[in-house]
Amino acid sequence: MKKYLFIIFALTIFVGLSERSYANDIIYLDYELVATQSKAGISLREQSEELTKELQKEREELQKIVEEKNKKFQDERSLLSPELAKEREEELIKEFQELQDNFNIRAQKVQQAVSRASVSIDSVLKPIMDEIVNEKGAKMLFERKTFLAVDPKLNISGEVIKILNKRLPKVVVSVDQD
Repeated sequence: MKKYLFIIFALTIFVGLSERSYANDIIYLDYELVATQSKAGISLREQSEELTKELQKEREELQKIVEEKNKKFQDERSLLSPELAKEREEELIKEFQELQDNFNIRAQKVQQAVSRASVSIDSVLKPIMDEIVNEKGAKMLFERKTFLAVDPKLNISGEVIKILNKRLPKVVVSVDQD
């Protein structure tokens, strides 16, 4: 009987020790928090929002141009011969398509610029995470979304934000001009 009690006691101590060591091996990062609270993330979001507003304004201006030209064509259509009306309609369709294509290219360039800026944040973030993992002696770093519930003491997001703010206080979203 004493033999069994000793084995149970030894197993209890072993399991307790191994649980504590595993808890120290795991830390997590709330990437969404870092993206929304860091200076670089805020800078990226503000520039992205400004560029989006500019694109929306451009879209509205293009829509206005198209509507005006289309109205003018509809007003003149009855005065034109069928052949000339068809030719003018085809020219307008081509012009409208060209305007739309140019707008789409611009929107694509804006998206690429935002993506490049986001990648620049990630490139600074990765070494920071590696440093903290090594400093804490952790074996695993998870993203917060992978857990249903987790001890907030294992969260390194605040530390990451502080270091990121020092290393990358701002990002520049530069759109290629062609």
